[in-house]
Order: sequence, then C-alpha cells, then structure tokens
Amino acid sequence: MAGSSKIERELATALENRTDGTVAYESTICAFLVMSAFTGNAVLCLSLYKIRGFRAPQNYYITCLAVADMLFAFVCMSFSLGALIKGKWIFGDAWCQVQGSLIFIFVEVSLFTMTLIAINRYFKICKPISVYQRLYSKRNILLSIILAWIASIAVVVALFSFTNKPFRFHPGKYLCFFDMAHSKGVHRYTLCAYLSVSAVTFPTMTFCYFRVYKNVRKHFADIAKSGLVTDASRSFVNEAKISKMLFITVVAALGFWTPSICLDLYETIHQQYSLPRQVYYWQIISFTCGSVVNPIIYGFMRKELRRAYKSILTCKLSR
Repeated sequence: MAGSSKIERELATALENRTDGTVAYESTICAFLVMSAFTGNAVLCLSLYKIRGFRAPQNYYITCLAVADMLFAFVCMSFSLGALIKGKWIFGDAWCQVQGSLIFIFVEVSLFTMTLIAINRYFKICKPISVYQRLYSKRNILLSIILAWIASIAVVVALFSFTNKPFRFHPGKYLCFFDMAHSKGVHRYTLCAYLSVSAVTFPTMTFCYFRVYKNVRKHFADIAKSGLVTDASRSFVNEAKISKMLFITVVAALGFWTPSICLDLYETIHQQYSLPRQVYYWQIISFTCGSVVNPIIYGFMRKELRRAYKSILTCKLSR
C-alpha cells in the first residue's frame, strides 16, 4: 500500500495473514448479512407493492429506505465480501472510488429518508388532516425523495473537488473509506459533512417522535376519559401503531449505526486509524445489520406484511 501509514500496513498484514478458519468464519457472517439485507429488502418492496393498503404515497418513504439498504448490501458490501475472502482489495482503484462514493450516498439517503419519515409522522399525528393532505401529495412525497437523493449525491461528489481519489481501501474495515491522511481538504470536508448531516437528521427525528409520543399519549388519555370510540379514533389508533412501528425501525437502525458513526467521527477528528482489525471488522458487521433489521421489524409488527412475505417466499405472489 503505497503511502500508507504504519497502522494501515499492520492492518493490511493482519487481513492477508488470517488463518483459513478465520477467513471462513468472517466471510460466512458477512455473506449471510449481505444476502439477508438484499433478500429481506427486496421481499419488503414486493410486499409493499402487493398489498393495496400499503401502496399509499406515504409508504414510498419505506420503499426508498428499503431500496437504499438493498443497494448498499448488493452493490457495496458484496465487494467487501470479496476483499474479506481474498484478504485484499482486488477490484482496482477506480471501483474503490465508486464503492466509497456509493456507500456514503446510500447511507445518507437512508438517514435523510428516516428523517423524512419522522417529519411525515409528525404532520400525520400532530397537525390537522387538511394540513397533512395539502403537504403530502404524491407529487410532494416523490419530490422530497428525489431531493434526498440529490443532496446525498451532491455531498459525495463535492469530495472530488479536493482530489480525484478521495477514497482509499481501509484494510481494517475491508471497504473503501475516506482518505483523510493524505488530503487536508478531504479531512476537513468529511468532518464538516459528518457534523452537518448529524446536526440536521438526529435532532429532527428526536423532536418529531417526541411530539408524536406526547400527542398519542394525550389522545389515548382523552379516549379513556370520554369512553367514546369513533371512526376518527380508530383511524388515529391505526396511525399511532404505524408510527410506533416506524419509530422502532429508526431506533433499531440507529442502534446499529450510531456506534459506527461515532467511531468514524472520532477518527475523523483525530485524523488517524488506531484500533485493532477485529474492532473494525465488527464495526462494519454492526453497520450492515442496520440494513437487515427493518424488514424483520415490519414483518413482526404487521400481519399483512407477514402474509405477503410468506406468499412471496413460497412463490405464491399474485396481483
């Protein structure tokens, strides 16, 4: 690895000199997660299409999140699996730049989409139905998804204004990551991007779901006090259940992602890699789990999706 630091050389040596048993063990876990993420999210997309009640435009956000997770697994992590098996990056520098770019595009799309879902739930639960219907037309929902993709792509494309090779194979993470050690511009921009995206997404999701929780709690208290159950109340209860499901998926995904993001942010600030290879290995495994968990939670909490999953997996899909 030309121009690499001592720790990078040590990580590269550790990756190449693993025993056959270690290679098989690590590769099997990674392969299982890649296949689970791709299959689970593909089945989820088909299920959302199959069930008429889930074809509402607001569920385009769930589809967008599933597509981002599916592409992350198939387009990005499948090549990292190849690096794990071979013990080195064998796909060339050009694809390293592509993989590094796509990883961060898909991750940012996922974060922005989870934020859009939280905002959607806030307007659905906390605002008058007339306001929600005016804002969340099919056109506006699709436009917000397109803007999320454009913003994510723009953040990554801007990296190439500092150098034509902003990504470098990280032998600990077994994927192509920001090359912060050889470009001060990449290091500063990466730090600003991490902080900016986190400052927009995490507080927004926290605020929206906190307000949703307070409003749901108040509404249920009013129902209990009055003893009246109207059609509007039943509709609200259904929306509250959907909000709960979406909130749990966000918490689960961020539970797997946050340690990885914090570790990346720490090393970005200190501009060096300092951890053992096994720590980096499990960091990426944990991050990949974030792309696996959503279809499982959706199926666990919605019986309609469970039925659709079963129908698709047993090849009984019908229109």
